[in-house]
Amino acid sequence: MSVRQSGRWAGGQVWPQMLTRHAHTLPLTGRGLVLLLMIFSGCGGPPSRVRIQPVSRDHIPTIRVGILTDQRQVKITGTGRFQVLDRESGEIVGESSRGHVWALAPSGAWIEPTTPEGQSQGLYTGPIHIKPAERGGRIWVSGREYRGLIELRTNGQGLLTVVNELDVENYLRGVVPVEIGRLKTSQIAAVKAQAIAARTYVLAHRGRRKALGFDVYGTVNDQVYRGHNVESSVTDQAIAETHGMIAMYKGQMIDTYYSSTCGGTTDNIHEGWKSSPIPYLSSVKDKGRGLGDFCYASPWYRWSARWDRTSLERILASSLPASARRRGGKIELYDIRIRKRSKSGRVQLLEIRTNQGKAEFRGDEIRSILRRSTQGNPALRSTLFNLKIQKDGNGRPKNIMVEGGGFGHGIGLCQTGAIGMADRGYQFDQILKHYYRGVDLRRAY
Repeated sequence: MSVRQSGRWAGGQVWPQMLTRHAHTLPLTGRGLVLLLMIFSGCGGPPSRVRIQPVSRDHIPTIRVGILTDQRQVKITGTGRFQVLDRESGEIVGESSRGHVWALAPSGAWIEPTTPEGQSQGLYTGPIHIKPAERGGRIWVSGREYRGLIELRTNGQGLLTVVNELDVENYLRGVVPVEIGRLKTSQIAAVKAQAIAARTYVLAHRGRRKALGFDVYGTVNDQVYRGHNVESSVTDQAIAETHGMIAMYKGQMIDTYYSSTCGGTTDNIHEGWKSSPIPYLSSVKDKGRGLGDFCYASPWYRWSARWDRTSLERILASSLPASARRRGGKIELYDIRIRKRSKSGRVQLLEIRTNQGKAEFRGDEIRSILRRSTQGNPALRSTLFNLKIQKDGNGRPKNIMVEGGGFGHGIGLCQTGAIGMADRGYQFDQILKHYYRGVDLRRAY
């Protein structure tokens, strides 16, 4: 075998009454079905210290999206003719037609491309590029179709990272329909607001993941991106009509964090996450013209979760960090109580006492500790909740229930709130300036 080498998310006692007064659930049809697309939506996590990069007005910037990581094999084909190339040398490793599947696998620090006929083409240091050979062509990777080029590189642990490199506007076509859902033309103001938020986010975070070989993840770690398969005419129209438009505060692009449902009020970033206060990410009431909160129609506007002691102990056994399990062995729950709330009413400090001792959890990390008892033990929907505990004869929790509102971290734009605003006639700029106070909208290119 030849070796070809190339370079290299207001408290008090008022809120429970509010829960009862506004209890609301939608069947998962219509809007509810659309919102299913937003279960895991919301961009990124707590802010990292990133430098906001300038954007050229002369061209549409490209973005590198990490679509797969830690892969032992990747299968690739095209919608038409495509080429497999070694990036450094420019050598054409092979060329195939529509439906012909290449397999690429790591071999130590090398990459081994195998033709549709099963013939190895040798070992390459990579990266390996897969490009459409004709205008309008796209590449299939593990069942999804992507515009632009695909890059495969080894990650230092002997596995492959798959990157999709394409221009920002085409990237948004694979992000916006997933993040805001497939909405009606009458709701396009919400889609436009999402498009601007998503564009600003990705441009402000270019280079964030540079050490991994790409700019942003194609997951909830940054923004959910699913390529060409999810594109729709309404989102394409919203993206085109806001071409190059971004949100800025005092001359700099903002961190456009967003989540599915705020439950009636968004949170201050410095109370939800470990961050300094940011003026445009301050708590706002989800209200305006008309009756009710903007996100009132969300299936997750109000919700509840329940555990018996045994089931919660089982969850805590895996969700508590090592620092809260100092003695080892079985977890026995003694007490759980809310110690502090943020101005928006979210639980800011939760205390849990077990046979292992007392532990306190803050802000959005509480969601990862109080995981739900449904299949897969997903994180609690939000920290906007009240706690009800039924105790046994020994004073220990027997049944635990939370009554909550919202879905996600609740910082920045409320996606179902944006839809509610669009339904009431608000325009996209009014939506963005409601959730991100004091911002301006400008064209970056």
